[in-house]
Amino acid sequence: MSEKEKYQGHTIEIVTDLDPFNPRYDENICIIHTVHPNYSFGDINYKSFQGVEKARNKAIRDGDMVLPLYMYEHGGITISLSPFSCHWDSGQVGFVQIPRKKMLSEFGGKIFAKKLKARALEVAQYEVSTFDSYLRGEVYEYVVDGEDRCGGFYDEDDVLAEAKGIVKSIIKHNISQHCKKVKMWITKGVPLYARTALEA
Repeated sequence: MSEKEKYQGHTIEIVTDLDPFNPRYDENICIIHTVHPNYSFGDINYKSFQGVEKARNKAIRDGDMVLPLYMYEHGGITISLSPFSCHWDSGQVGFVQIPRKKMLSEFGGKIFAKKLKARALEVAQYEVSTFDSYLRGEVYEYVVDGEDRCGGFYDEDDVLAEAKGIVKSIIKHNISQHCKKVKMWITKGVPLYARTALEA
């Protein structure tokens, strides 16, 4: 994708990040377990359903939260915590484990109570959604004035907002630099007619 827009005299272009960072290499709370004959995109991958089921049962015994993970394959793959409507090209591909101890460590508390479990569900939804964007190639970067660029954004609104923030910083910096010049010219007694030439 490539979208351009003018903002406060500057050009912002939103493009697809062609070399995005895999969010599963980052610090995560959840553990994604998968089993599939053609794909190995999980944090832990298994060769058989028996293996993934054994891991699931252990996670439950440890008091962790376990959520089914579904995949839809059609010219690419997409994943979700909810089943897809197409039963031919989709199905459960593993599970997402939210470790009880990690949730308690990250958010505090001594018991994996209802409120914390609701928070755990939000964490899982966020992590799966972010990873799904990565798998589908929906990661973006901004380019400001053809020079300043930064990628790794999973939401078009977020990347545009960040780009606009960069434009504001550039404008603020340019104004600051201009004010310094004017003060210097005044201090040195540079006449008005000469300042235009100096500015150019």
